[in-house]
Amino acid sequence: DNNDKSASTAAGAAKDESNRNNAQQQLHAKLNEENSTSDYCTWYLRVLTAAQMKSNPDRFLPFLLADETNMMMDIPTFCSREVEPMEKECGMVTVAALAECLGVKVVIEYMDGRLSNNDNDAAVGGIGIGRSG
Repeated sequence: DNNDKSASTAAGAAKDESNRNNAQQQLHAKLNEENSTSDYCTWYLRVLTAAQMKSNPDRFLPFLLADETNMMMDIPTFCSREVEPMEKECGMVTVAALAECLGVKVVIEYMDGRLSNNDNDAAVGGIGIGRSG
């Protein structure tokens, strides 16, 4: 009875797909709960980023400028002000440090379609700069 086997296989595949979708929805909900798992994951990634920068200071130092003064900032100061606080957004240097730490390639695309004019952007961590659209 090939029809019974096919129907059973199709039903099993549909159930697997339903279970996968349910698991994805549960994971998405869990990772988006405030003061929950997502905060711990974010904190952990920030720790990895800071550790990568602190363990390779010569690699990242040329890309660090203080915001208001436009003067160089040392790695520990940068990490304590810009990497470790949860309310801070990531910049190109921190993305590069995290990508290197995790051994992944990152391509940054500007959603407004502009290309970077800064040669330093492409030099940081070998991150590719692209254009969306």
